[in-house]
Amino acid sequence: MRRLVIAILLIASMFTLGINANAQVKNGVHSKLAKYFENEQWEDLAFKCDKMMVLEKYKNDAELYLYSAYAYAKIFTMCLDDPKLLDKTPEYLQSYDLALRYSVNAKKKDKKAKILFPDNDDLLKDIAVIGMYYVDHYVSVKKYSKANSKVRKMLKTYSDDNFITLQGCLAAITGDTATANPIMRNLELQAEKGKRREKDTDFAMIDAFDIYATWLLNKETPDTDEAKKILALGLKFFPDEPVLVYDLEIAKNPEYATEHAKPENAKKADFMVKASAITDDNDDDDDEDDE
Repeated sequence: MRRLVIAILLIASMFTLGINANAQVKNGVHSKLAKYFENEQWEDLAFKCDKMMVLEKYKNDAELYLYSAYAYAKIFTMCLDDPKLLDKTPEYLQSYDLALRYSVNAKKKDKKAKILFPDNDDLLKDIAVIGMYYVDHYVSVKKYSKANSKVRKMLKTYSDDNFITLQGCLAAITGDTATANPIMRNLELQAEKGKRREKDTDFAMIDAFDIYATWLLNKETPDTDEAKKILALGLKFFPDEPVLVYDLEIAKNPEYATEHAKPENAKKADFMVKASAITDDNDDDDDEDDE
């Protein structure tokens, strides 16, 4: 039996969760599910969806799966706020995995009809962003393979250049050059084109460069030159970004950290609340620790 672990991430700065409070499923027909959604009755919504899913008439209902995916994503965040929910309903440990699975099912079932997507892509983005709780935890304990695996699953739900960059940097750390190299080459080409359109997921790209550079600098033999190269690339996308500027100063002079505190990723504050993360140390992700 798997040993489930609740990892509490104690972070001094508390952020606000950035999921859109006014989100709704567009082009839907299930009025009862919409009511649960509107009233933010996430557990009731998930329960109703679970009951409907076993019925033959709903087996290809993309809207049902989207409602269920979002409900379970919200249940996951409820557990972050109140871990006692897990005592009442232990299966909520799997709530985020269900959210990812059902969101992918919704996309597949809507692939031909295109009734729900891309109009509801913002809901998919919300679901994917929640996965950063896992990524943060795995990176904090140096389980980069697990972080990379989680990002790959998130990308099946929602993909943009920010999350792809995160995948590329984590792939580079874990030695997956087949994945990392094309992504990094594409980033270099993008950087030469100049200013890009700002996105609310930009924090993920900033995190990507920060994670990769920090890993390079913390190697047994620090790879300072490569770290500087990665940070220079990141600063082309985000000039004067405090996190990357700080990392670059560390790359130039490791003693810089003794007198200066690392700034937070301010763009991340728009989306994430760092309080708790529910993880399974024996889940289906890659389970080798990375140094």
